[in-house]
Amino acid sequence: MGQLISEILEETSLTVSTHTITLQSTAPAVINADRDKISSVLSNLISNAVKYSPAGGTILINYWLKGKTLTVSVKDQGMGISPDDLDKVFERYYRVEAAEMRNISGFGIGLYLSAEIIKRHNGQIWAESTAGQGSVFSFSLPIG
Repeated sequence: MGQLISEILEETSLTVSTHTITLQSTAPAVINADRDKISSVLSNLISNAVKYSPAGGTILINYWLKGKTLTVSVKDQGMGISPDDLDKVFERYYRVEAAEMRNISGFGIGLYLSAEIIKRHNGQIWAESTAGQGSVFSFSLPIG
C-alpha cells in the first residue's frame, strides 16, 4: 500500500503545486486487491481533497493495519461537509449545494464509483467532517 500511495503522490506532484500532500505511514501493508481500481479510489480522494481545500493547505494520507483490516485515510483542511450532506456524498450524481462550491466542477460520480470499488473488494468507505473544518475520507479493506 505504501508503494502504491507513493506512486500516486509522485504522479500528483506533477500537476498539483498548490498543496502539500504528506504520507504519514511507512508501515508495510500488503493487500490482495485490484491495484488499478484501488489506485483510482486513492486518486479520487486525493483529487477531491485538493479541489475542496484552499491553496496552501496540507493533505495528510495515512494507513494502518488493525487485525485483518487495512484502513486508509485522506484528511484535508477544506470547507467541510454538513451532516445533512455527509450521508449522501457516496450517492451517484450527488453534489453538495453550497455557495462555496458553485465554481468547482464535477459530476458527482467520483465518490460513488469509489464506494462501488471498495464494496466490491468487501470493504467499507466513509467520511467524517465538520463544516468549515475539513474532512477525512477513509476506506478499509480486508487483508488475506
